[in-house]
Amino acid sequence: MIRNILLSTLLSLKAHKLRVFLTMIGIIIGIAAVVTVSSLGEGMREETLSLINAADANAVKITYQSEDSSNEQMYSSESSDFTFSKADMKRLNRIPGVSSVTADFGDSYGMNSSVQSTYSNGDYFGSFFGTQLAAYQKDAPLEIGRNLLKTDEGNNVIVLSGDIVEALSYEMDVTAADLVGSAVNIDGYMFKVVGVKQPIVYDEFGNSAESADYTWNDMATSDVPQTAFTLLTAAKPINAIQLKVSDDTDRASVVSSAVSQLMENYPDVEGYFEEDTSNQQMIDEFNDYLSSMILFLMAITAISLLVGGIGVMNIMYVSVSERKREIGIRRAIGAKPRDIWLQFMLEAVIITFIGGFIGLSLGYGIAQIVSSVVGMPATLTTQTMLISTSVSVLTGLIFGIIPAINAAKINPIKAIYN
Repeated sequence: MIRNILLSTLLSLKAHKLRVFLTMIGIIIGIAAVVTVSSLGEGMREETLSLINAADANAVKITYQSEDSSNEQMYSSESSDFTFSKADMKRLNRIPGVSSVTADFGDSYGMNSSVQSTYSNGDYFGSFFGTQLAAYQKDAPLEIGRNLLKTDEGNNVIVLSGDIVEALSYEMDVTAADLVGSAVNIDGYMFKVVGVKQPIVYDEFGNSAESADYTWNDMATSDVPQTAFTLLTAAKPINAIQLKVSDDTDRASVVSSAVSQLMENYPDVEGYFEEDTSNQQMIDEFNDYLSSMILFLMAITAISLLVGGIGVMNIMYVSVSERKREIGIRRAIGAKPRDIWLQFMLEAVIITFIGGFIGLSLGYGIAQIVSSVVGMPATLTTQTMLISTSVSVLTGLIFGIIPAINAAKINPIKAIYN
C-alpha cells in the first residue's frame, strides 16, 4: 500500500513539473539564504579562532593570584603586589621542554604572547605619543629608512611604527621623512630614528591585512635593540612570565613543573601560581558572540522560509481543489482517508525536501563566490546540512498538513458528482 501511495505521489508531481518548481522557489531561496549566511559566518569564525590559537599555540603565561583575587582582577594587568624576578625566569628556563622565557610587564596591549613588548611614552619636540615598544626580532616593511642591524646593539636607535606619524600629525605638520634622522625621547632616554614602518592597512571588515611574512604585531610595535629594551624595562615590575613550550613537549606537564618550581621558591606567599586562562576565556566569549550573531542572522534569513511555506500551502490547496474527482474515485474504489492524507503529505514533504537540497547546493555555491570575491572563507558544516534538510522537511510537514487533512475529509460522492 505504501509503495502504491509513493508511486502515485511521484507520478502526480511528475505531471505538474512547472507547478512543483514554482512551489519550490520559496524554499530554495530560504534555504540558500540560511546556508550562505551560515557558511560565511562559520568560515569567518574558524579563520579568526585559528589565527588566535596559532599565535599562542605553544605559549604559557604564568601569573600570581592572591587568595582574595576577584574575577575582575584576573583581567587586569596587575592582580596583586607580587612581582617576579629575573632569577625566576632563569629557573623556569631550565625546565625540560621550555624553549624560551620572557617577561610580561602587564602592558602589552593587543600583543600576542610571542612578542615581548611594553608600553612606552614618547616625546618629539613637545608632541607626546604612546607606542608599544618591542625588542627587535625581524625586519618589517618600511615607509622610509632602514631596519635595525646587529651592529646597532648597544646604541639607542629605534624604528618607529607607522601609526606614530598619524598621531603626531594631529599636533604638527610632520612626515615619516621628517622623523628619520631625528631624535625622540622614549621614557626619558634619547633615541635616534633610523626608520619608520609602513602604516597598518585595514580591509573593509576592519581586519588588518596580514601576510605570511608580517603580522599585526610586527607592524604595530616600535623596535629597539635588545640592549636598549633591557635598559628601558629594567625598572619595570614583571607581572607575569611567558614560557614558550617546545612542539614535542606536553604543555600540561610544563605548567605543572613551572607552578611547582615557583611554589618551592616562594613557600610563604599567601596566594598561588597558575596559568593565565583569561585569554582563553576571552576567546570563548568571542566564539559565543560570533555563534549568537550567526544564529541571529540565520533567524532573519529564515523568515523567507515562512513565505516559502505559505506558498507550499497555497499550491497544495489548489492541487486539492483540482483533484477532487481523482480523490473521489480513489475513495470509491477503496482508498481510506488516511491514504489520501498520506499522499498529499508526501507530496508536500518531497517538494520541500528537493527544494531544500537545491537551496543547500545553491547557498554553498553563493558562499563560495562571495568568499572568492571578498577573501572571506566559507565553511559548510555537517550541522548546517542537517539543520537545512530537517527544516525543509519540517516546513513540508507543517504547511502541508492542513491541505492534506482537507483532502482526506472530502466526500467521495460529492467529489465525483462535481
